[in-house]
Order: sequence, then structure tokens, then C-alpha cells
Amino acid sequence: MSGLAAAFHNYNLPTRLSTHSAQHSAARLLATGSSTVLVLDTDGRIQVASAAACALWQAGNAELVGDLFPNLFTFDVVSRESGWVQSQWEVLLIAAQSHPISLRLQPKEAAAFDVNVRLEKAGDAPGRYFAFITLPATAAPADTTPADNFLTQLHERSALGFFDLNFQKNEVYYSPVWKRMLGYTEAALPNTYETWLNLIHPDDSSAAPDRQARAGATGTRQFSLEFRLRHAQGHYVWVQSVGLQVFGPNGALQRVIGVHLDIADRKEFEEATLRAEERLQQLGDRGRVGLFDLDFSAGLYWLSPGFKSLLGYSDAELPDTIESVLRALPMDETSGGLPAYFLAQHPNQVSYFDTLRLRHREDREVLVHAGIVRHISRRKELQRVLGFAVPLAEASAIAAGPGLPAAHLALLLAELQEAVLLADAGGQIIHLNAKAEQLLGRTSEESIGLPAWELFRLVHRESGQPGESPVAKAIGTGEATPLNMEFALDNGSGPPQPIAFSTRAVIDAAGRPAGAVLVFRHPGEMSLTPEELVRANRFESLGQLAGGIAHDFNNLLTTILGGVSLAKDNRDLTSLENSERACLAAKALSKQLLTFAKGGSAVRQVVKPADILAEAHRLAAAGSTVKVELTVAPGTGTICVDRAQMLQVFQNLIINAIQAMTTGTGQIWINAANAVLTEGQVAPLAAGTYVQIEVQDNGSGIKPEHLEKIFDPFFTTKKSGTGLGLATVLSIVKRHGGQMGVDSEVGRGTAFTVFLPLADQPEEVAARRSPSLRFRDEKIGTGRILFMDDDEQIRALTKNMIESLEYKCDIAKDGDEAVQLYKRYLNIGRPYDIIIMDLTIIGGMGGEQTFKVLRELHPEVCAIIASGYDNEDMARQFLAMGFCGYLTKPYRVGDLGKIIRKVLGK
Repeated sequence: MSGLAAAFHNYNLPTRLSTHSAQHSAARLLATGSSTVLVLDTDGRIQVASAAACALWQAGNAELVGDLFPNLFTFDVVSRESGWVQSQWEVLLIAAQSHPISLRLQPKEAAAFDVNVRLEKAGDAPGRYFAFITLPATAAPADTTPADNFLTQLHERSALGFFDLNFQKNEVYYSPVWKRMLGYTEAALPNTYETWLNLIHPDDSSAAPDRQARAGATGTRQFSLEFRLRHAQGHYVWVQSVGLQVFGPNGALQRVIGVHLDIADRKEFEEATLRAEERLQQLGDRGRVGLFDLDFSAGLYWLSPGFKSLLGYSDAELPDTIESVLRALPMDETSGGLPAYFLAQHPNQVSYFDTLRLRHREDREVLVHAGIVRHISRRKELQRVLGFAVPLAEASAIAAGPGLPAAHLALLLAELQEAVLLADAGGQIIHLNAKAEQLLGRTSEESIGLPAWELFRLVHRESGQPGESPVAKAIGTGEATPLNMEFALDNGSGPPQPIAFSTRAVIDAAGRPAGAVLVFRHPGEMSLTPEELVRANRFESLGQLAGGIAHDFNNLLTTILGGVSLAKDNRDLTSLENSERACLAAKALSKQLLTFAKGGSAVRQVVKPADILAEAHRLAAAGSTVKVELTVAPGTGTICVDRAQMLQVFQNLIINAIQAMTTGTGQIWINAANAVLTEGQVAPLAAGTYVQIEVQDNGSGIKPEHLEKIFDPFFTTKKSGTGLGLATVLSIVKRHGGQMGVDSEVGRGTAFTVFLPLADQPEEVAARRSPSLRFRDEKIGTGRILFMDDDEQIRALTKNMIESLEYKCDIAKDGDEAVQLYKRYLNIGRPYDIIIMDLTIIGGMGGEQTFKVLRELHPEVCAIIASGYDNEDMARQFLAMGFCGYLTKPYRVGDLGKIIRKVLGK
């Protein structure tokens, strides 16, 4: 037995070594070429690892102990057969006892490198072997990074602000990041203790680490505190302070060392959450609103104290169970179970309002007005129901007769700005409010008892044909009529007037129509908020854009399919580069469409008008035969706008111009330049420099009598139009501090001119992504990656991509399989380095749900979410949730390599 072996035999090697000592031991080992030692049993399983071995494999002692010796190296020949690792151990045992052999050592994080391995028998009872690992004289791990360089990177480039309050030497240091966190440059804030005292919030001074001295303390003491420091702009910033206090022998605080992290966003979120919870408590506990949350997928149910109070119970008397909910609803309606009951109500609507009959503990009926929101899976299974219930005791009293007098009800209806007509089960009028009297030209007294269809006569605005009575339809079928503006009202006292109306049947307790409510008004009196205008017009524009976008997509798909076909059938690869560019163009077009559909983000940014106009032209003119000419004068300034809303402005103007070309051919000119306005030149804009953008066409033009009305909501001359387009455009422009005008001549064309304030600052340029090309240094993959996707082709393709980067890769088709694979390797102390998960898995756990399960198993899980939604807000949401990266589909090998290296910190 060698001297080193005897030393191991007579002395128990420590199985727990500090990370600090392991790093220093490894450094000395790599510098001198000394041996690294493992203690193995007769099966090749590691029993003890020296500190140098832990450092060399970049693993803790607990991670190495119990693993099989062959698993620590890479081999050219691999197999999945059972007993393969044991066979490798037997070969190594025979080969490495006679003389050292060369193997490829695989650290946890770095690339594999060559080492010399020698095995020596240490004893028979129990049987043990020593494994001596020696680095060749010229070999060294390729990925070793000096500790000082690591600390320099952390100090200069991380979000951590370092500080050092050395009271013993009267020296104070604040890092540049510490000062930038508070809005100061490095030179603007002196490194003095007075700086600390001046910046801390007066209410938090006692909570600071320099004031947290404990009586009689000596040595060192860790701390983690949260307090506020004053920003250079005057407000206070919440920071988390983590570090170490050093006390002298006499208990005096000698030094405080630590880091600060800006936690303002987290604090704002916590405060908003507390306020939301407080509001919810006020409504659900103390108000007359009953709240409920029925999570069928998780088996969790909650009824607020207010809901239980509606039924005559205290909070403690009625448990939060599904049985309590069933007890509250009529038995004859819930015989099929709660999910079936909620699915049967108002099909095809995610949320709805309804009147519910609940059972009181005294076995009497309680009528409530309820708002219900349902979460339904793709398989049409009810997963969750949330809602509120408000008692309708007053409404029941009105229906019964006693209670609210009829005069009070009439007064209530008279205050409405809409006209209201009430009819009974026979269609006879029982009430008109004042607005209805005005529009129908009859008083309520004159109208009561007459059939509703005799007074409310409709004719179609285009054809002039009589329309069906909405009251008769509601009473006869029980179906509601949504807002309709296709008809005019003929009240017999002049030409028919345009009308907007909706109708709903009144349903009695037996479920039969007991009457109807007709609400109507003149379209010219209808108004929407600016947000409602923008939202309604955005959906209308999407329908108009759909055909052109499909045309562009088909062109791109032709390029893609043609290049792939040439490569596959003729082995001609020359067109694959064009196919790749077409894929990226399709991805960019999808992103534009998603951004437009989502609408504005309420965040304004400085942009070049040329960029906005080019993007608006690309979407609005997709598939059109009209020629569009875009000219932006040199030196045109920038504008500060909500990008999505400004795109909506110019897409509307371009769409209108295209629709004005009745022959399908023509030309549009889009011109942008700076314009200097004098006071009163364009009311109500102040004098100054603006960006002037003109959209001109040579279409049919606008009639003079229509020019003054084109910006009014709901005014339209189109058969299928809503009249929201130009009203939306003007609303958005004015909200951006601008103005617009129009000049038109019938038969010659129309020009719309938009004036927007000059931003007076340069364009905000987003950090440009480096090209997704594969370089040699991307092939440094060391680690194991788990990839999850429900698409078999994507799984196979992505596995090949990852393995081409020299990472090991396993695949899973859904969340359950991914969890099982992760558990298997976590149990042997070798969890996956990264798991990449698709966001949406049909019929199984998606990426978000799987991540929550894995985080409970392993809080340090490193996960990347993959999604076809190229959306920055969604990416921020998942990163805040704890994901380490956001991968947008489609992706290339280079995109995969970059995000993997970024997440692994390479």
C-alpha cells in the first residue's frame, strides 16, 4: 500500500469541504500538476472525494459521492444497454491498475479535457480503490476563469451596487453601480459616511445595517434588510441590502460590507397586491357582494364571507367545499354536477351576467344578480369559475308590485339618455321614457296599449324595404338583437331617420318570454371614449387587412417551399438562403400583426416617421394593386408616439385611400417633412415646428356635404362601414398633441394632412441583435438539456440542433414526461443544466404549469420558455415569473446556441 493510500486508510478524509477551500485547492492543483484523489468501492461508486476533485469537476462533495466513476468521463462509444456502465468500470479497473491511462474528464460546467487516471487497491475489508487523476503537463481546462476577473465582471456589469463602510480605518467606498442606482455619476457622490446618512430615509435610519449592531456581539454577523435611499431626482428608491457586519473584541461595529439591489418594482407590486387584497376583502367580507372561486382543475373552492352571508351563514358555518356550492343552487338544475351546470349557461360566452336563484339556509329562495367568468380548456372542459353575486331583493319587490312605486321607476327611466320602450308578453307598449317619446313623436299616454311594431317601424337604409320588428322577434323567440345600425325609423312625420337599437326579451321564472325591452337612439348622438374608438376600429381594420396579409404570406411560403423543393428533389442548395430570408420576413410580418391586434402599450417612444410609414404601408397595402409612393424629406425630425396607435392612424388613412379607388387601380402619395407653423395657422396648435405627413390619393374624392361629418363617430357612406375609422384617427392624433385636416375634390382625389409635435430628441434605437450565424465558438456545448414540445417534428429537429452544438439532449412530449425525466436525474444529484419548454401543450401541462411543478422539486431549476408569440410584454412577464430566457419561434441553430450560452453564463 502506497504512503498516500495508507494515509487515506488511517485518516478519514473530510467529506464536506468549503467552496472557498475547494477553489484554492483546485487552483494549486492545476498550477502544480498534483494528483486529485477519489475513494471508490468495488462497484466503482464514489465514497469520498477530495477538495481538489470537487474543484476539478466543479461539483460539491455531495454531488460526487454516490455517482459511478465512469459517469465522470466522456467516451467515444456509448450505449443505453443495462450494465454498460458496470462494464466500463470493469475495463477501467483492469487497464488503469497496471499503468496510468488517458481519459476525457467532463466537468459540470466547462468543456471536457484530457487527464491521466491510475487506480490502486486500498484494502479488502471493505474493498476499496483509490483513483488518482493527474493533469498532463501541457493540459489545462479550457474554461477556467480567474476569480479576480469574475469579481471584476460582477462589480462592473451586474445590477449589484457594492459598498464598504470601514469605521475602523475611517474609509468608505461606494461602487459606480451603487451610485448609478440612485441616479448619480461616480464623481457626483463622495465616498463618505455622511453621504450614507444624507441619503437614507428618515423613517428607515434605524433599519440600516450601520445601525443594526447587537449588544455584546463580536466577530461577524450576516444581515439582509430593506430600506429607502433618496434618488438624485428627489424621490426615494427601495433597496435590499445584504452583507456582513464585523465587530471588534469590545463589541464595537468596525466594518459593514455588502451589496444593494434595486427592489422598487417588487415593492410597487407588493403594495398593489396589498391594495387589491384590501379591496377584495372590503367587498367580499364587509359589503353586500358575494364572491366565489371554484377551481375544478386544482380541487380548490372558496366562498367569501359575503357570499355565505347572502345564504344566512357565518363564515365558520359554511365550509369552502363543492358540497356547499351545490347546496346553494337549485337541485333540479345541478343534477349533472357543477361543471355541467356552468357549461350549460350562455354557451359560447367566456363571461356573462345572469340572475341566479340561490337557496337560503331557511329554505327560501334568494334572487341575485351574478357575473360569471369561466376558464375552459381546449378540450371544452371547465377548469375554473370565478364570479360575484349581488342580492336582488329590491328588484323582486318591483316585479311583485309593492315596493318601488311606478312613478319612481318612470323617473329612473326618464334620466337615461337612450330611448327605452317596454312591452308586455303580447307586444303591447306598457311604458315609454321621455327620449322614446321624442324620437317616436308620441307621448307615453298616447302609446300605452298599442302594439310596439306599429310605432317602431323600421325600413332598411339602403334598400328601403320594411324590417322585422325586433320586439316581436324577442317575444316570439326569446333571442336578443345586438346593436344594429342598418335601419332607419319611420315615425310617419317625415323621411325615415337613421336609428341604432338593441332588444332583449324579459324571461319569467318559468323561462318563458314575459315581455321585451327595446333601447334605441340616433347614431349621431352616440359617443365612445377614445379607448373604445381605438379598440373598435382596430378589430374592423384587422378584417380589412386579412386578405392582403394572406396574399403576402402565400408569396413568402412560395419562396420557402420552392427553395426546400429544389434542395430536396434536385439537391440544389442555392435557394435555401432565399427560403431562410422568407422565413424571417414571415416571422416579422406575424410580429407586426400581433402588435397591431394587441393595440397600444400606453408607452410612447421616439421614432422616425419613415419607419412608421413604411410599416403601415406594408400591412395596409398588402395584396393591393394600387401603387404607393413614400417620400420622406431629408432632415425630417423624430416624433414621440405610441407606436401601435400611430400605425393604426396611417393604416386607416392608407386603407381609406385604397378603397377610394373604385377601379382597383390608382396611386397614393405619402409625404413627410418638417413644417413651421405660425400662431393660429392650424388651430388649436401653438406656433412651432411640427412633422407634417400627407396621405394623398387620386381616387373618387369626398362630396362637400360630407366633408364636415367625416370625423364624426358612426358617420359612414360605405354599405358595410361602421364610421369609426376617421373618428379614431383624429382621436389618436389629438391625444398625441397634434391636429389633422382634409382637402378633397370629387373626381380628383383626397389629401389628409397630419401634424405631430417634433420630438426634439434622437430616435430610441433598440439594442441590435447580433446575426444568428454559426461560428466555431458556438460549439462549446457542455451540459445536458431537456427539451419539451408536443410536436414530434419540432422535438426531433430541435434535438438535432442542440446536439449539433455538442450539448446532450433528452426530449419530452408533455409536462408529465418532462417532470419524470427531471426527477430521475435530480435524484442522483445531476439535474439538467437547462430545460426548454413550449408554452402551449395540447391536452397536457404546458411550459408555465410544468415550471411551477419543477420549481417545487428544485428551486434552482434553469428554464427557458419557447413560444410562437413574439411579444416583448409577454417575454418580460415570463422572465419576472422566474424563467431564465424567452425563445421565439421559429428559431435557427444560432438562435438556440446564443440563448443557451447566455443562460449558462458563457
